Amino acid sequence: AMPSEPVPAPSRSALPPPHRGVASALLCAVLGYLLLAAWLFAPGWERAFRSDHSPAAWLSSALLLALCTTALRLTAERCLPWRLGVCLALAFAVLAVDEQFMLHELWKFRCHEWTDACRWGPVREAPMLAVAVVGGAMLAWLHRALGHRSTRCLLWAGFAVGLAAIAVDQWPALQPHGPWLPALPQWLATLEEALEVVAEALVLAALLRQPGAR
Repeated sequence: AMPSEPVPAPSRSALPPPHRGVASALLCAVLGYLLLAAWLFAPGWERAFRSDHSPAAWLSSALLLALCTTALRLTAERCLPWRLGVCLALAFAVLAVDEQFMLHELWKFRCHEWTDACRWGPVREAPMLAVAVVGGAMLAWLHRALGHRSTRCLLWAGFAVGLAAIAVDQWPALQPHGPWLPALPQWLATLEEALEVVAEALVLAALLRQPGAR
């Protein structure tokens, strides 16, 4: 019998097309919500973003929960490898709980009661630094599972905006160690929560574009 030839891997053009329109609809809805919140709180528009009970904080929790459930749905529908889907769902669930109960802030301001290591800044900021490191690793894993370049661009745009939000959060802690660093504009510090929301929306848009397996 003749040996069977290996089956070639499907080309990029053979991949199912992404779900079009969902990314733009989601991003327009999120930006519209943020603008509406700022307008309703005007002239004190900062209150729409700064408080832990602000509209932006509520939307962040809602997006993280949506990310968790979307990762589970994509895993159940075999749109993502099951190990990746479960890890993503767990990661987003942890972030949603942290956003709601402010666990990273509890660690930052009270960990000195539990360990002497908290006299070092990197230990106090460990949760936020872990988000950047673990998040980057998870998104690199997700990058391989997404089949379309435009979807991957949304994913990494979300990561870039998320890094910007973390940089805004960490800037006051970095300034004492770098006197040459410029002062952070007040409006940018105020919009930290909005940057987090936009980052979450971009990653959710990437997930929602992922087509099912044929």
